[in-house]
Amino acid sequence: MTKRKRIAEEAVFLAEQRGVDFADVRVIEETATSALVQDATADKVSERIEAGVAIRVLVDGAWGFVSLDTTSRRQVLVALDEAIELAGASKERVSDPAVLASFKPVVAEFATPFGRDPRTVGIPEKIKAIKAFEAAARTHGGAAVVNSLVSYADVAIAETIANTRGTLVEQECTRAVIGCRVAVAGGGVTQLGSEHRGIVGGFEVVEETTPEEFSVRAVDKALALLTAKPAPAGSFPVIFHPSITGLLTHEALGHNAEADAVWSGQSILAGKMGQKVAADCVTIIDDPTIAGKYGYYLYDSEGTPARRRVIIENGVLKEFLHSLETAGRFGVEPNGAGRADGHTARPIVRMRNTFMAPGQDSFEDMVKSIDNGIYLKDGHWGYVFTERGQFTCRAGQAVMIENGELGEPLRDVSVAGLTLEVLGDMEMVGSDFEMEMPGTCGKGGQGAPTDAGGPHVKVRSIVVGGRVA
Repeated sequence: MTKRKRIAEEAVFLAEQRGVDFADVRVIEETATSALVQDATADKVSERIEAGVAIRVLVDGAWGFVSLDTTSRRQVLVALDEAIELAGASKERVSDPAVLASFKPVVAEFATPFGRDPRTVGIPEKIKAIKAFEAAARTHGGAAVVNSLVSYADVAIAETIANTRGTLVEQECTRAVIGCRVAVAGGGVTQLGSEHRGIVGGFEVVEETTPEEFSVRAVDKALALLTAKPAPAGSFPVIFHPSITGLLTHEALGHNAEADAVWSGQSILAGKMGQKVAADCVTIIDDPTIAGKYGYYLYDSEGTPARRRVIIENGVLKEFLHSLETAGRFGVEPNGAGRADGHTARPIVRMRNTFMAPGQDSFEDMVKSIDNGIYLKDGHWGYVFTERGQFTCRAGQAVMIENGELGEPLRDVSVAGLTLEVLGDMEMVGSDFEMEMPGTCGKGGQGAPTDAGGPHVKVRSIVVGGRVA
């Protein structure tokens, strides 16, 4: 029996003896390293090893939560009593008492695979590898490069989850990610190019990546933007590259489908279950069970088995993402979307691998159908006001479409709109598919590993930000 399991089981047993309505305990051990090379210099290197315990109890509809930066048995038992006291002290002030969904207890063990365990790779080897990527970028870009940065990070997490309903899950997950950002200058213009790779796996993310497909590609993106024209401003028909489709799917729709936002009245999807919210060609899915993708897991932070969640099917809203608590409030089965950012955080509803399903159309037919529009590529970042249904997405690259053909490249392009209007204006969905957007999504002060993607998509009309001619 592992120390984590012994601590979790004892704390849960004592919580039952104290008569709480529900309790869960998470015992977590985490090892992480990161390194950054900037302009040929190893700028930052860090290594972190930590362990902690999260204890959550429910008493008369009120939560008590305590976290510890230790796995000391004595401290854990003290923290359990403190969590119960916190719940008891707050229950009179809770205006919306918590309700948990019914669920079957789970007993399971799970570990994600990796090619090469990053914990067995020394810091010098990690720095040497990313220095080679950074040097390749500077060599390829020559004098045009004014700043180059390559980063690497890995994390290995071992977690034991136990609760008073009989769940006991022991799981381990290893992730690794590399990123490159290059700034180039010429003709009075400075532009950025970036690339990143992230996997549920190990150091193979570095060993299986070449400079040509990573740091050199980032330089080429930036150099191409030096001669690109500023984007025009106005409403245009557009084609989204899969990276833009993924960005839009995650930011504009995914956050609105998180059931805690729906319950609190901060989602445009509230009250729309079973209704038409998008064009017939639109199906949007969140699936944490896709092996290798950055948001992969089989059990969430509450020990609930993960599964494929179809949010929108053929334009109709079908399902929200749920934790145990939101599933209880909505009277549905939990679907494994309760995630916590380490032992210091409580589980909240989060996306993982969110994407639009492929359709039947070809990219070539999309281009031919547009007389004057824009093809947006290289999704960079997005932002959404969930309660207003407004979003903004920034594209790293774009191309003008004229008379059914791809034309000149554009730079400094963003699109903005109302989520449901844009989903309703989607006319063509490609038969292709790509999901290569590993990253960390922030919500409620917590970060969560996510991925996003989809096919090429044509939208009838959307507001494009750029320069007015």
